[in-house]
Formats: sequence, structure tokens, C-alpha cells
Amino acid sequence: MRVALALLALALCGCAPTGTMVRKADAQLAIVCPVGAARVYVDEAFVGRAGDLERRALPVSSGTRRVEVRADGYFTAYREVTVPAGGHAQLDVALRRVPDNEPGG
Repeated sequence: MRVALALLALALCGCAPTGTMVRKADAQLAIVCPVGAARVYVDEAFVGRAGDLERRALPVSSGTRRVEVRADGYFTAYREVTVPAGGHAQLDVALRRVPDNEPGG
């Protein structure tokens, strides 16, 4: 009996929510950056290179999204954008070059 209860408890633990809830994409976000090789992240997930993303909008869940754009030789840019439910938002990100005399330049 104890073994059966232990197995049942283990099985139920495998079904427990993880605390991370993924919402369905119900909006669109376009990200524009003139540095085509820049790496673009939305909510800490890599979504592609800026050059590849300029021709399409990303499906995202509505609400405030955190965008990070990184490129070698440029300062990383961080932005927050609010995307309305069922709507579309565009974010233009201009990167600043790291001066030659600074690390990373």
C-alpha cells in the first residue's frame, strides 16, 4: 500500500505546474535596427538577427515585453515596449558604437 501511495505521489508531482506560465501570442512586435548582424532577444529569448527581422513582425503575447539588442562593437541596448492585445507595436533601436579606446571597441 505504501509503495502504491508513493508512486501516486511521484506521478502527481510530475503534473504540478512549474510556476512559469506561457501565454499564447496574441499580438505582433516589429523590431528595427540598422545593424543587421545585431542579435535580438525578447524577454531573454533569442529571436533572430536584426537584418532577418526587419521584414517581419514577431508574434508575441500582449503586455510589456523586454527587448535586448546586442552587436559586437556596440553598446547593448535595452528597451521595454507595451504591445496591445490583438495589436501591433514597432520598436526602433539605434545602437551606439563603442569607442575604439574602450574595451569591446
